[in-house]
Amino acid sequence: MKIEVLLYSFNGVDYLGEQLQSILKQDIADKAELKILAFDDGSTDRTKDILERYQHEGKLKLITGDGVGKTKGYWELLKKADEADFYAFSEQDDVWFPEKLSRAIKYLETQAILDGEETEVANGPLLYVSDYVVTNAKLKPIRFNRSKACKFSDVEHNLLYSSNPGCTFVFNDAARQKMIKYDVNAFYADTYDDLAKKILNLTGKVVLDRVPTVYMRRNKGDKFGAEYYGGLKGAIKLYKELYFGKVFNTKSETAKALGLVYADEIMNDSRKKEALKQVGSYREDQVNRERLMQSSRFVVGDYHDKWLMAAIKKNRL
Repeated sequence: MKIEVLLYSFNGVDYLGEQLQSILKQDIADKAELKILAFDDGSTDRTKDILERYQHEGKLKLITGDGVGKTKGYWELLKKADEADFYAFSEQDDVWFPEKLSRAIKYLETQAILDGEETEVANGPLLYVSDYVVTNAKLKPIRFNRSKACKFSDVEHNLLYSSNPGCTFVFNDAARQKMIKYDVNAFYADTYDDLAKKILNLTGKVVLDRVPTVYMRRNKGDKFGAEYYGGLKGAIKLYKELYFGKVFNTKSETAKALGLVYADEIMNDSRKKEALKQVGSYREDQVNRERLMQSSRFVVGDYHDKWLMAAIKKNRL
């Protein structure tokens, strides 16, 4: 079995070494060929020095960029990855539980058996997503995440609400092939994890695990940190970003692009096409806007809905 970890870095000197060790010490390492492919995006601290040392020791392979950003960086990793059975996204400042990869792969393999080994689904795109534990900089747990907005794997909710963080994602090669079909240089580039999960909602299957597998540090400088996804504080932050922030129309533009890129694959799925149409064209089509705001398929059932509906009214979504 071959597993490749895809790690993006930028000025991550403080915690990178700890994360690399948590990857290399996975309990599946002695049963599988485990590789790390790292993309450094022009770090100005000693991050690149750390990665080059690990590369010299034969523990990873390093490629570099120059400020392309997370999404394009991860997509470069997807395109340049070696052929493997499974892949995993890694952030530079987290720490993985020792059983993260083995648990994820067991879930994916079990899902394939449940769907039938000879079926198209079993051999098709599968994405594993887990919960996580939010910590402070010293890895002291702050809270366990189980946001209502993160628990859904259907296409409607994932077009509107932020995804579980990509540091929990493990996926097969069929899923990787679906992801790289989306050209992030030609189409709108959403956050890498939101984009990846939306693609798999449309073209494959998302497997949700309600057990955490990652310690995720909450960094004050990261606006897409853990608190962004759940709780009252996270909902207010989401509201401000959608309603007053400079970043807007991200979800509708992504839906438009997904509808174009994967049109052939969803041509016979009326529900997916309708969901993409509602989110992608609501700003230009009053009828679709009303349908979007009234559709029960998009509802979470808490304060997140209030903020999102306000953003739709203001054409900010």
